[in-house]
Amino acid sequence: MGDKMDYRTFQEEIKNLAEEGFREKGDYAISWHTAHKNNISRRGLTISEQGKEAGITVYLDQYYQEYLQGKALSKICGELVSLYREKQPLDITASELTDYGKMKGKLRIRLAGREQNAAYLEEGPYQIHPVGAEVVYAELARTEEGTLGMRVTHQILKQWGIPEQELFETALENCQKEEGVRFGTIMSEVEEITGMEMPEDDPIDKSGLYVLSNQSRNYGAVVLLYPGVLEEVYRKMEGDFYILPSSVHEVLILSKEAEFTPAELKRIVMEVNREQVAPEERLGNDVYEFQGKTGTLQKCKIAEKQMAR
Repeated sequence: MGDKMDYRTFQEEIKNLAEEGFREKGDYAISWHTAHKNNISRRGLTISEQGKEAGITVYLDQYYQEYLQGKALSKICGELVSLYREKQPLDITASELTDYGKMKGKLRIRLAGREQNAAYLEEGPYQIHPVGAEVVYAELARTEEGTLGMRVTHQILKQWGIPEQELFETALENCQKEEGVRFGTIMSEVEEITGMEMPEDDPIDKSGLYVLSNQSRNYGAVVLLYPGVLEEVYRKMEGDFYILPSSVHEVLILSKEAEFTPAELKRIVMEVNREQVAPEERLGNDVYEFQGKTGTLQKCKIAEKQMAR
């Protein structure tokens, strides 16, 4: 790479150039912000206009790779200015964010991973669930690129002045009201996504994988929290089943009559997480089981010697 800057030097240089570029456009504040997300922490450049509560945060990883390939710093800075104009932060005020009455209907629960996720979880209230941790977001907008949301932090909850339990109950009720449950075979999901017609499946395939999510497939693992959902899956599967945490967007269901051991399934989950799932979308590496007679959801107990096979 010769005389190319290292990543940290590149970040600071881009920040300096961005401050100059935005100074010509008006009164903007540009600062570093470290965002703790599910399983990851990322340092990004936050750009906000004077008088507006919301801004946009840009992560420079890809821009750095383009710089290493020869793109000029001035061109990268120009792209940041254009990006801000295109994305235009939500026009939301501090008074709106602190008004629980206005934010109540926007609350949603997400199921996040617990493994090595302490910094992310501790930013706000959370509740432990057998498959992960429940966190609350305010869904501010939905775009073609995804959902724009804000984690409900301890500070925001204090400003709202409501009990923590009410926060979680309201968020879950909103999820159920806005997002129904999706349950179907892997093949039916592929058919809907691709438009390709697949052979029809038998009513219940004891060796087949089923997908459990919400209607939008966006943070759909939360349906595990919906009252009665696992009992309904038990009825459809005609028996106890395993739950594989495919991602924060969905989980996979497999009958316990299938010819797989929990250790084999865990190895599959770990491999898929490692090779196919982005870190911020991983729900965990463990495998769970639902027992219909007792109505219990629990982690499968797997001895280390079984994993070593």
